[in-house]
Amino acid sequence: MKVVCYGLQWGDEGKGKVTTYLSKDYDYVVRYGGGSNAGHTVEYGEFKLVHHLVPSFDIRTNTKGYIANGVVVDMNVINEEIEELKRIGFDVSERIKISNLAHVVLPVHKMLDEKLESIKGNKAVGTTKRGIGPAYADKVHRIGLRLIDLENKELAIEKLQFLSELYKKLYSIEWHDFDSIFEEYEKIKKYIVSPIDIKSELSKSNLLFEGTQGVLLDIDMGSYPYVTGTYCNVTGTEPGLGYPIKLDKRIGVFKAYLTRVGEGPFPTELFGEEAEELRKAGKEYGATTGRPRRCGWLDLPILKYAIEISECDEMIMTKADVLSGMQKVKIGVRYKINGKTVEMPNEISVLEDVEVEYIEFNGWKNLEDNNFQKFVEFIESETGRKITYLSTGAKVSDIIKK
Repeated sequence: MKVVCYGLQWGDEGKGKVTTYLSKDYDYVVRYGGGSNAGHTVEYGEFKLVHHLVPSFDIRTNTKGYIANGVVVDMNVINEEIEELKRIGFDVSERIKISNLAHVVLPVHKMLDEKLESIKGNKAVGTTKRGIGPAYADKVHRIGLRLIDLENKELAIEKLQFLSELYKKLYSIEWHDFDSIFEEYEKIKKYIVSPIDIKSELSKSNLLFEGTQGVLLDIDMGSYPYVTGTYCNVTGTEPGLGYPIKLDKRIGVFKAYLTRVGEGPFPTELFGEEAEELRKAGKEYGATTGRPRRCGWLDLPILKYAIEISECDEMIMTKADVLSGMQKVKIGVRYKINGKTVEMPNEISVLEDVEVEYIEFNGWKNLEDNNFQKFVEFIESETGRKITYLSTGAKVSDIIKK
């Protein structure tokens, strides 16, 4: 089986927890895009992990993790994550593999990321300043540094010197600490493999592809320019892996409400006391930045859009338990512009101009409550997709089959 688990919103849907739960039935969890800007929080009960680069496989099982070509790798971050796993008693040294064609996030990328956000002012996207966009830009400019380039130190130094001079001339950014790059590489190199060498093993294995962020942050199909620098849609699996792969199933994850980090349109956004109540109940603070997330009601037009462009087969709902105890729960069901009902705009940036029409549901005491069942059935009816699992709490084990 080749299955992808991905987000149907603006990220933070709980993919890390869901992927970890599902991973026990697979040989590999494969990260195919993104970088350390993604924070996948996994609560095991006795301890909690925040994955930035280590794939979200259940560390208590024998499942392995593969970081494919499409991921940009911050070597310091992944080394720290692996060390943290060792510290709590899980040595995953034999269970992590990284493509040698993956590009490296360098300190100059983070410096440029921060500088660009500062210069943009009120046009800033609200990036995590982890250097992801600049690393992908250098990849496209054909000046990026790949892990394979670090095998030959002399040639790698030439590349680093060229990048250093280029960043100084173009952006007035100075950086010369190349030693730290090689120090981190020495720690990471035992995990590095050729994608050609591992291709045969992966083709015979059950693979669970782990999406980054959510479809609405996809570089092409998301709410551009308020997106991330890579493919968050399921279409990223092949370019991220580096060769064709036939997916057997596409599992989309969504929250029973909606959140967003950073700038960009958010039609169902709540403000003030109502937003803060939801934020506190769901502990909606960025796993990477700690920033409070923007919160709002579930948006059906956006969910339908994400389902359509990803050809989602089935869905998993998370955080419905967070809404338990609320008197009323709303779902945004359609948009209006100047009083006229409109379909989901082809140009997603038009979302800034829409008014939302809502349907209100009676709240539920718990997930066995009939009112919650009506909420679920309405979403399934409107989207035409079954919700196959429900997340009932923060821990990996807190999932039930519907």
